Amino acid sequence: MATAVEIALLKQPYFDLNALCKTVFVTYKAGPKLDKIVTVQSQYVDICNKPGVRGTVVSLAGSPGSHNDIKYMRDSFEKHNIRLVCTNWPGSEFVTGGLRDSYTNDERNSYVKALMEKLGMKKVEKLIVMGHSRGGESALQLACILSEDRSWPLIGAVMINSPGFVPHRGISMRMGTINTLAYLIKLRWKAIDSVLFPVLDWFYNDFVGLRVADGKVSAAAILPMQTFAFDKQKVSMDEMKKKPWVRMFYAYGSDDFLVDESDSEELAMYFKGDHYVIHNRKESEEAIPKIWDSYARGQSYVTANFTAEGHYLQKTYPEFLIQVLGGMFDVETKGPK
Repeated sequence: MATAVEIALLKQPYFDLNALCKTVFVTYKAGPKLDKIVTVQSQYVDICNKPGVRGTVVSLAGSPGSHNDIKYMRDSFEKHNIRLVCTNWPGSEFVTGGLRDSYTNDERNSYVKALMEKLGMKKVEKLIVMGHSRGGESALQLACILSEDRSWPLIGAVMINSPGFVPHRGISMRMGTINTLAYLIKLRWKAIDSVLFPVLDWFYNDFVGLRVADGKVSAAAILPMQTFAFDKQKVSMDEMKKKPWVRMFYAYGSDDFLVDESDSEELAMYFKGDHYVIHNRKESEEAIPKIWDSYARGQSYVTANFTAEGHYLQKTYPEFLIQVLGGMFDVETKGPK
């Protein structure tokens, strides 16, 4: 059931960040074995790009998803003087090509790392990767990759409403359908696509209830459903525990219509860090300085459960999340001994 805040947001006039899109060509390694070289034209959004920012955040969208996943946070980023770079995935309406990609995590990581290199993210002073939903898993994996090379100025990774270690109800109840649709998509027969794409458009927009531009974008959103890491995330989390100079933050809602609370809680507890339970706005405001203190005390892993919230914390608690990001940037980051 939607919260009062979510209902209020739904009543607001629709807006997006499309007018702010910039375009760049990105070349990355693709295919199941990363043995293909692919170049795509990629659109992204760059907010508060100016000298003297507190840090830079690179956002990774879910599936389906786009730079508009973070649109409700735009004002907060500008208000708190933090740069935000919103990325898009191959196969989305904002990146050419991609439908012939394999959609493995290695391939997705290859793409976004190449995009970040193209945009000069190695040259920023402080960097955080932040992912929502399917993008949270990507943020965790990307943090592992970038933290292996200390020339990347990575100081944090944030996961918002990320799935847990088992298939969540958003796909577990539809796995047979997803596998069948993925098989048909991979055939790439024009005769099938002419029928399949309209069905996929209906499947996401009307059946699942997630906004997707068209059937082709829906097809590109179906394929990553087969390549979730799920329990393999533990390997990435174990690796990050060896790198305490990278702050981690994971936030989830108990009323998430895609991910069961118990699955989110299991993921949060695996971090073995400071955990905050937040029931309302007042408690969220009280939690912010406590979270800052957690990082200041040297705790690298902080998690938060919003008991009355759902799958879109970046919409319902944008100011809270930006305050956490600001704290991660402002606390002294210590490297390995």
